[in-house]
Amino acid sequence: MDADLYVPGDGWLHRVDPRVKFLISLVLLVLCLVWRTWPLMLGALVLEHILLLTDRIPWRSIAWVWKILAVIIAFIVILWPIFDRSGAHVLVDWGWLRLTRENLLMAVVMGLRIPALGFACFLTLFTTSQARLIRGAVALGLPYQAGLTLATALRYIPVFAHIVTSVRDAQRARGLDLSGEGARARGIRNPCTLLLARARAWIPVIVAVLIRAYRMSRSVGWAMESRGLGLPGVKRSYRVRLSMRPIDWAIAAVTIVCTVVALVAMAML
Repeated sequence: MDADLYVPGDGWLHRVDPRVKFLISLVLLVLCLVWRTWPLMLGALVLEHILLLTDRIPWRSIAWVWKILAVIIAFIVILWPIFDRSGAHVLVDWGWLRLTRENLLMAVVMGLRIPALGFACFLTLFTTSQARLIRGAVALGLPYQAGLTLATALRYIPVFAHIVTSVRDAQRARGLDLSGEGARARGIRNPCTLLLARARAWIPVIVAVLIRAYRMSRSVGWAMESRGLGLPGVKRSYRVRLSMRPIDWAIAAVTIVCTVVALVAMAML
C-alpha cells in the first residue's frame, strides 16, 4: 500500500463532505484521548469498524491497519505495567516488577486506545481522495500554499519510495552489501557493530536518493513557477468544488449531538 491511502468506492462515507469527515475524526480522537475506561474505548473501536464496513471498505485494508499497529500495541501493553507502578490491588510484587489490577487495566485501555485513534484517522483517509482531502482542508482555512505543499508531498512519497527501491537494487547489483552478511562473515558478532556497519552501507543509497530528489524538486519548482504560482493579485481556481448537502448537515448535527451526550454522560458518572 502506498502513501495514497484512499480506497476508491461509492459508499455513504465516500459521498460525505470531507469537512464533515474531519469533524467525525476529530470528535473520535478527542473522545478516545479523554476516555479512560476500556468499555468506552472498545465501543469507539467497534463503531469505527462499523462505519468502515458499512462503507464497504475491504477487510484487507482494515487488516493492514491492524498489522502496522500491532507492534506498537504489543509494546504498550507489555511495557505499561512495568513502568506504571500505581495501584492498590497488588497482584505481583517481585523486585522491579509490580503488577496491580489498576495498571493492568490501564494497559488494556492504552492497548485499545492506539487502534481507536488510528482508525479515527483512517475513517477520513480511506474514504477521501487526496484532491478532496486537501480541498476540504483549504476550505476550512488552510492556506492555499500549505495545501498545495501537502498535496505535493503526498503525491511524491510513493515516487521517492520507488526511487529508494530502484537505487537500492542497482547498488546491490554492483555488489553493495546492505544486509550485514559481510560483517558476520568477518567474525563480527557485536549487535551494535553490525547495526553501525549496515547504517554505513546505506550511505551510498541515501546520497543517490538525495541527488535525484533535489533534481526532481527543482523540476517541480520550475513547473509551478511557469504556471504562475505565487504571482500577486492572482485568484486561484479549483478543480474540486465542495458543497454541503442536507445529508452532510444532518450527519454533522448528529455527530455534535452524540458528542455532547457522551461528554455529559461521562461527566455524570
